[in-house]
Amino acid sequence: MSTIVIGAGLAGLAAARRLQASGEEVTVLEAQPHVGGRTRTVRGRFLHDQPADLGASFIDLGQDLILQVCAELGVRLTPRTELFPRDPDGRATAASPLRNPVVLGGRLLDPAERDRIADEVRTALDASPPLPTETLPAWAARARLSPVARRAFLAQTGANPVEEPWATQMAHVEPLHIGTACWMLADGSDSLALALARGLDVRLEQPVRLVRRDGHRMTVETDSDSFTVDEVIVATPVKPTLRIGFDPVLPEWKVGALTATPMSQGGKVVAQYARGREIKERLGLAAMSDGPIGFLWARPVGPEDTVVVLGLVPDRADGVLHDEDRALKALDDMVRTVTGVEPQRLAGIVQDWPGEQYAGGVVSSLDGDFPRLVSLLGAAVGPVHFAGEHTAELWATSMDGALRSGFRVADEVLQRRRTREGRLSRTRRLSRTR
Repeated sequence: MSTIVIGAGLAGLAAARRLQASGEEVTVLEAQPHVGGRTRTVRGRFLHDQPADLGASFIDLGQDLILQVCAELGVRLTPRTELFPRDPDGRATAASPLRNPVVLGGRLLDPAERDRIADEVRTALDASPPLPTETLPAWAARARLSPVARRAFLAQTGANPVEEPWATQMAHVEPLHIGTACWMLADGSDSLALALARGLDVRLEQPVRLVRRDGHRMTVETDSDSFTVDEVIVATPVKPTLRIGFDPVLPEWKVGALTATPMSQGGKVVAQYARGREIKERLGLAAMSDGPIGFLWARPVGPEDTVVVLGLVPDRADGVLHDEDRALKALDDMVRTVTGVEPQRLAGIVQDWPGEQYAGGVVSSLDGDFPRLVSLLGAAVGPVHFAGEHTAELWATSMDGALRSGFRVADEVLQRRRTREGRLSRTRRLSRTR
């Protein structure tokens, strides 16, 4: 066995697939009983087997790698859609999400008030250009937004990332680089992971406890097995990576980079409703609020006029994510408020990502010194390589970024293999000439 990959999310599966295609012997160890990582999809809970995506949902325009991989593997996409309307001049800015339905304090803003707020924010963006590292509350204060505009503007942190306003920097929302044109995976977000996993040696429910280096070989230990290999790829999120023991211990610069990268805290509530066409039409592109459901959208209408509606839930220490009934009721309330339709919920499910030890949060919060931090997170330590959405130099925190990181580390392993074989070949030639 030449390589162990720790983690069967998109990054780990992409790495394993490329290595195997190059003739490498590779095994993937996954702590969970399923592949996909944070692209998890629940099936069988909703009528007509409609998928419930509990994690990543969208592929954005410009994420060409994941679009290419989906096409190669025959993974179906939904029709292209948008999440936000553009500003009147055609630009996509931090004011654009405010042109969708907005709920403040449980009240749906009327279109005229909503547009006035969006125009105020857009004018402030032009007059007081934000710095990338400036937090949303800090910029709103410096730009002197009115109280209602400030409240609406800060509410969008419940969408991307799922985070509290004080922890969100302006680089996440301005310029607006996601949601202006996007796709969802038609058969559920994990359909790509399932396609990548086909033909691979993936061993589920094998949490890795220790990675030990013995001379030129690596030993990887789980609760029940031990594997001896040449190379190890760690393709787990930031927090689970910090749970793995390394012998020798990872260098200070690597541990520092991991501990300096928090993960956004929140989850998702997903429900299936009757009267799907009416809900979908009245909802429009998406909606946002300053309540328990930060952001709301719907999948395409399914059989028998059903629709799956998804809501992002920031973890504001209010207990919503830990109370399924309360979270689903909050989703019902927002559907009712935004659409005017009395929701008839057929089924629902809630996912709390921070509560999972093998996730630890929604996505990495790559703030501050972004390029340098990502470089450190992705750098190898000898034969131990690191992948994941947090290590991607392009489209970090996304499914596309996870794929890119997996292919990158696979190429690193193959390059190390070629270099090592070249050295052995030169050594043999020198031995024969003596």
